[in-house]
Amino acid sequence: MIDQVTATTFHRFLGNGRTSPAIFSCEHRGSKGTNEYVVKLRGGLERGERGLAYELYASMLGAYFGLSCPRPAIILLEEDLAAVVLSTLSGDDRKTKIVRDSSVGLNFGTQFLVNLAVWPVDKAVPGPLQDAAVKVYAFDALIQNPDRTFNNPNLGSRNDDLFVFDHELAFSFLLSIFPSRTPWKLATEDYLERHVFARALNHVPFSSDFLQRLSDLSQEITAYFSKQIPHEWKSDDLPRIESHLALMSEHAAEFAEEVIRRLA
Repeated sequence: MIDQVTATTFHRFLGNGRTSPAIFSCEHRGSKGTNEYVVKLRGGLERGERGLAYELYASMLGAYFGLSCPRPAIILLEEDLAAVVLSTLSGDDRKTKIVRDSSVGLNFGTQFLVNLAVWPVDKAVPGPLQDAAVKVYAFDALIQNPDRTFNNPNLGSRNDDLFVFDHELAFSFLLSIFPSRTPWKLATEDYLERHVFARALNHVPFSSDFLQRLSDLSQEITAYFSKQIPHEWKSDDLPRIESHLALMSEHAAEFAEEVIRRLA
């Protein structure tokens, strides 16, 4: 089950990027301890509740495929704390709008990871990380995520591991007027040319573990993920995501061949 926690203390915003995530201390129900979370506030996402749902669904799906994802949580921001945050934002109209307009209530967050290094632009992928990098590339192709690019990696590293985050723009097939009937074919997916690993994984083998997990991805698993989405965030997108994943699972071997071809 996905953790549901309440924000108790505001610390700071992380930069001035598009979504302006913030660090909060949060408390689990019935617990006296707190943990720090990076919180994506609903008011900062282009797609609002849908973006929150994509974040949570992609985090669960990424964990299923063996990717390292910061532990996700549903974060309750109450009015009193929102007022405290607003009191710190004098002169920052954008962040004030994010908090004031629509961020009281449920938001998406991930546990704050210490010692996580942001992936540098144009960094070569060392041997121990190549299998993980192929999984990241395949995962983004699977969920049609155009937002992990060469100059905006949305990726971190720690020791011999890669951590993925920022998936509010994933599942881009949902925006297509005429969705592809063969989404496992990647020849026309131009966003993959801009992927952070598009030029760094030439001739690296496809992950057999990823292929097996995609082949085994069942309707029961994807429906379970959908059930974890809060009612306030649900839309008709979820059945379409499940259908997309079912089709990709059915054509898992062909998808793997397409990924290998793109990376050749």
